[in-house]
Amino acid sequence: MDILQPSRAQLSRWASLEEKKYRREHRQFLIEGELCVREALAARAPLEALIVAREHQVRFETLIRSAKRPAFVANAQDFARLSSVESSQGILAVGNFFELPPRKSNVAVLAEQVADPGNCGTLLRTACFFGASVVIFGKGSAEPWNPKVVRGSMGAIFRQPFKEEENLAEFVRNWNGDSIAAVAHGGAPLQNLGQLASPILLVLGHETRGLSAELAKACTHRMTLPSSGEAESLNLAAAAAIFLYEITRRTDS
Repeated sequence: MDILQPSRAQLSRWASLEEKKYRREHRQFLIEGELCVREALAARAPLEALIVAREHQVRFETLIRSAKRPAFVANAQDFARLSSVESSQGILAVGNFFELPPRKSNVAVLAEQVADPGNCGTLLRTACFFGASVVIFGKGSAEPWNPKVVRGSMGAIFRQPFKEEENLAEFVRNWNGDSIAAVAHGGAPLQNLGQLASPILLVLGHETRGLSAELAKACTHRMTLPSSGEAESLNLAAAAAIFLYEITRRTDS
């Protein structure tokens, strides 16, 4: 397959995907970095194009030709319009929005207002590691198609089912199983977690403000990760990993 030169119109449309408004309008998003591009290809994600910086063309020649997708080479100035990182690896892709069906699992994750894109990406990766059926993002969370979320997921976004929901409290109240509100203070210690009714929904809140009172009240359990040291709290994704480990350990046994 020939490697093409992108048109001005193509470059303008692809560059616009840095903004949520245009991602929604075109139903497309940017995938940057060799690892994420390779993961997208391995997962057979719907890609419109691969774009490589001219100075990296030789390095990625084999990848581009084996991908069997439309491929374009851009000069340094044009590639910089598309890249959102300071030290780019010289390759990115334009992906189309997609939806993965929930996988069979006893656990799912809901993120109410996880605003940091890096945390959202890491949460997708963590959920994928523990085999969560789906990750549900509330409207206060970072958009899953944000390039920083895609990079933070290390490619897990192409394998971990996720969706967005508007009314999270209603969603939790209608959940057909137990729901666990992860709260920084005042919940039962996580190690005291008892028998749970599957499927189990782990509910996470804002990185600093935590869960809204309405959502915490809607959950069947409120659990806290007790600290053994002097740090007041953990990074949200790290805490989520511990909660998911404990939940899956109990449901798998």
